[in-house]
Amino acid sequence: MKLFVAVTCLMSFSGVFGATFYRCYWISQPSVDCSTFNADPSCGTDLVTYPNKCEFSRAHCNDDTLGLLHYGACNSLDGTTPSPGNAVNGSEIVFDFMCTSLSHMNCPVGGDKVCGSDGRPYANYCEYEKAKCTHRDLHVVDCTV
Repeated sequence: MKLFVAVTCLMSFSGVFGATFYRCYWISQPSVDCSTFNADPSCGTDLVTYPNKCEFSRAHCNDDTLGLLHYGACNSLDGTTPSPGNAVNGSEIVFDFMCTSLSHMNCPVGGDKVCGSDGRPYANYCEYEKAKCTHRDLHVVDCTV
């Protein structure tokens, strides 16, 4: 819960919500305490076991080549050399984690209207990003078109 309050406050005060939310800005903030998230171990392509999606996301934001080798702790069958082979792109894991976090937040009131490629106007970038979480092909378009 602390994370949601911290993220909402951070974005409200900074005037930043949209793209920077997905560009790792918030996960790098000291107010984000990954220890408050449920245990959900994941083995990264760097053969490090991350205790939850928050820690994996933070690591991916520091190294965008990091992917998800498999869910669960890394083990001896994973080898000694990182292998991206059939790994899931780390940005997909980060996106899913951030969408889950965003889904539990109330968007701030106000802000500039954002038009989506689905023909809908969104009250602000936060509302647009919530919609993008369930419609991944959605993108911003010029409202005058």
